[in-house]
Amino acid sequence: MSSQWDRLLLHCGRWRGSFDTLADDLQPLKRQPSLLTLETAPAGVPLELTLLFWPNDPDPHSDPHQGEPVKTIHQSFHGPDRQLVFFPSGSFNRGSWYLAPMVRVHAEFGFLFRHRRHRLVLFWDGTGRFEHPVLIREHRDGSPADERPVLNAQSLLGTWQGQRSELFGTAGSSEPETSACRLDLTQKDLEGLRWLPDGGAIRVPDPIHHREPFVIEAWWLAAPDRLERMERVYDANGGWQCSRCFTLERSC
Repeated sequence: MSSQWDRLLLHCGRWRGSFDTLADDLQPLKRQPSLLTLETAPAGVPLELTLLFWPNDPDPHSDPHQGEPVKTIHQSFHGPDRQLVFFPSGSFNRGSWYLAPMVRVHAEFGFLFRHRRHRLVLFWDGTGRFEHPVLIREHRDGSPADERPVLNAQSLLGTWQGQRSELFGTAGSSEPETSACRLDLTQKDLEGLRWLPDGGAIRVPDPIHHREPFVIEAWWLAAPDRLERMERVYDANGGWQCSRCFTLERSC
C-alpha cells in the first residue's frame, strides 16, 4: 500500500463529535451528534467506516449520544481513494473535480492533530453561490473533548515556519511535493477570512465561475503555536488543479 493509505490509517479509531450545519452567514442552524468508527479487518484490508447519527439539537445538559442512533452510514476502503488527498500531517482534502454550469460544488477539509479532528464541508449551489458550511468537531473516544476558542486575527499575526505540501491533480502521482516554507502573516493576508469556532476559519469565493480560476481555503489553529492551512485550487477551465497544505509552528 502507498503512504496515502498509511495516512488514512492515522484516522483509525472511534471519533465522537457532532456535525454542525451553519447558514451562509455562519450562524448555527442545527447540530447532529455523531460517532465515526474506522477500523481495519484482521487481514488489514478492507478498512471499514461506520458513521452513526443521533437526533438533532440534543439537550446540552445530557449525553448527546444516548439512546439509539437515527441514521447509520457504512463505507469500505480497499485501497487509496483517488478523491482523498492526504498530506504528511494526516490531514486531507477532497471535493468536486470540476465546475460546470448548474453543477453543485463541494469541498472537504479534514484536519488531524493528536486526539482531535476539525473538519469542514463547504457547499455551493448550481449557480455558483456559496450555500453553507458544515463544521465537524471530533475527538478520539476516551480522550478530552478540548476545543479551541473562535479564531481571530490577533492569534495568527506574525511569523510561522514549517512545511508546504502540494499535490497536483494531473501529475499522476499520489505523493505531494514538499518544501520548507515561512509565512509572515499581516492583517492584509487575513482579509476575507471568516472566523469559526474551535480555532477554524474559511476563505470562500462567492460566487464561483467555471471560466475563472479560484481558491478555496480552510485554516485550523490546533494550538496557540500550531497552525495548519489547506487550499484547493481550480483553474480557468473549472478543473481541480492542485491541493496544498501548510503545516506551521510559530517562530520565536
